Amino acid sequence: MHPLPRTAQAGYALLSAVFLVALLIIAVSAAVPDLLTQGLRDREEELIWRGQQYARAVKLYFRKNGRFPQKLEDLTEPQNNIRFMRKAYPDPMNREDGSWRLIYMAPNGQLIGSITRTGLIRLPQPPGQAQASGSSPGAGQPAPAGAAPPQQPPESASQNLPDASRPIIGGNIIGVASKIQRPSIKYYKGFGTYQQWEFIWDPTEDQAVIGTTPPGPHGAGRPQPGKAPQPPTQPQSPR
Repeated sequence: MHPLPRTAQAGYALLSAVFLVALLIIAVSAAVPDLLTQGLRDREEELIWRGQQYARAVKLYFRKNGRFPQKLEDLTEPQNNIRFMRKAYPDPMNREDGSWRLIYMAPNGQLIGSITRTGLIRLPQPPGQAQASGSSPGAGQPAPAGAAPPQQPPESASQNLPDASRPIIGGNIIGVASKIQRPSIKYYKGFGTYQQWEFIWDPTEDQAVIGTTPPGPHGAGRPQPGKAPQPPTQPQSPR
């Protein structure tokens, strides 16, 4: 039996190499979308974490100073050896400059710059400020009997508020949000675009957590309202 010519052997080797390269291209093409999707998911998780860090820092700043920060640097610059954030975090979705969209709060509680919330935010009384006698009740405190309910601003009041597309000098920063108008893979608080992911400190949510009833009926180990506590049962001696 005569051996195959050299040209035929080279042709088989070339065909095998082309086949292997084609398989490699197909495998890489199938793996790249999964890698890109996983990378985007990781950046989304990072966006949520960083945004929540800003909302937490705003809360700590308000509780410490009784007012809101007027620039993001107020949260990272040391104040009496206290930092409310370890460092400034850029928006991981904003590849251009990493800047955030700032959300402000007007004196009447209206949010400026938010695209998902239209209601007012009622703030707790700043720490260290006692309510003056004879003054009207503060936010979250019941009004005296017979008093007229507080006036609510009309729905069109937000039309007269300043635009927050640019930083407002001296504005009260209450949160941050992404500037990127792109659909997200996951949903955050029911919203599916990064621009709708807003990270705001809402004091009413903290109050709701504080006022939550402990697990179990009327709380573990607590007597029911209107009933005297039962004395502990004495163990019976064995007969």
